[in-house]
Amino acid sequence: MLSSVALHAGELLAAGLLAGTVCVAVMTAGAVWLRRRVRCRLERLGLVLASRACGAAAVVGGAGSRWLWSLPVPDRRWREGGRARRELWRAVGAAEHAVAAARRGGAPIGDLDALSRRLRKAAGNADRRLVIGQRPAVDGAGLDAGVGEISGLLTAAGQIQAAASAALASVSRPAARQLADDVRVEVTALTAGLASAAGAEGPTPLRGNDVI
Repeated sequence: MLSSVALHAGELLAAGLLAGTVCVAVMTAGAVWLRRRVRCRLERLGLVLASRACGAAAVVGGAGSRWLWSLPVPDRRWREGGRARRELWRAVGAAEHAVAAARRGGAPIGDLDALSRRLRKAAGNADRRLVIGQRPAVDGAGLDAGVGEISGLLTAAGQIQAAASAALASVSRPAARQLADDVRVEVTALTAGLASAAGAEGPTPLRGNDVI
């Protein structure tokens, strides 16, 4: 009885092992076949994409080379134009800052605000003129004229900044002197008051007929 049960159990175990081995083999073969198919399709797709990318690169490369050749070559006038533009906008910003500081300080600025706005507008026009003059299709006359125009605007910006600084100084200097005088008077009065209070609280001096 026991021997027959053991025999059946052994047969079942062997059959299970055989079925598991067959399943593993089938799954392995299927995985290998699927991987080869996927690899083959990816290789074909890669060839197609590579050919298209080469064509696009050729087109872009031609356009890029033409674009690079169309760029102007930096020369002395190009550098002078860029330097003049930077100086112009620094001067405009300094003039506007000086006018704003004078206005906040309560200084009489007259028409400096309006002049600052006109200066910025004129600087914008001159800047655009320089940009146009720097293009290779335009001769150097436009760039030279723009640089000369900026020279006049730099002078105007300096005059606006100087006027705003002078207006602020006309208000701040008297205020500073008055403050210094008030502080000096107050310190003198406070020092005298403290000295008087210290003398009143001190010992009473002895007279000749006082008995010790």
